[in-house]
Amino acid sequence: MNGTDAADESSFYLDYETQLDATRDAVSKLAREVLQYEWADYLRRYPPTATHEWEFTDTGKPWGRITPHAWRLGREAGFDVHFEHYPTPRALERGQLRVELHLEDGIHGDADFEDGSRYSRLRERIYSELDAVGHDAHEQISGGRGTGRVIWQSDARFIAGDPVAYYEALRRTLEAHAVFVDVVTSALHHELQSE
Repeated sequence: MNGTDAADESSFYLDYETQLDATRDAVSKLAREVLQYEWADYLRRYPPTATHEWEFTDTGKPWGRITPHAWRLGREAGFDVHFEHYPTPRALERGQLRVELHLEDGIHGDADFEDGSRYSRLRERIYSELDAVGHDAHEQISGGRGTGRVIWQSDARFIAGDPVAYYEALRRTLEAHAVFVDVVTSALHHELQSE
């Protein structure tokens, strides 16, 4: 290999790395300035389902919360149940959406999931209600059970770098997980009546 070829090859790799860094910077900026702010507006225009009303919070952050209005009944008792997603530069760059169903303490911040605690009881009641809806409902739900405050987690793919594709994947994932709206609402009713 002569010196000219090595210099050309080094220049090619340096140009490639520079372009790659510029692309990553652009995607990161797009996620911070667009994705994190506009997901809620998109879902207000194109809601996940027509049968439920939704609340969208924590825009402008690397996470967002989505809560059906039906779950408000648990807030006064300290149960903060919501869907959470992560509109981060990494998610946009990779084209991978993560949606989690969370159960948190809506009063003090951190829920206690020790055996027999009110949060572990509600968590188990949610799983029991989900099992009671039957096999057909399970087939339409992707993902699986989580740990701690994460009741369920699901991943979806979308076209990397495209915020609208992210929003649409989020909307479709929420629609596919709509069974949780009724399941969690029922579990909350039962738990609140037993307290």
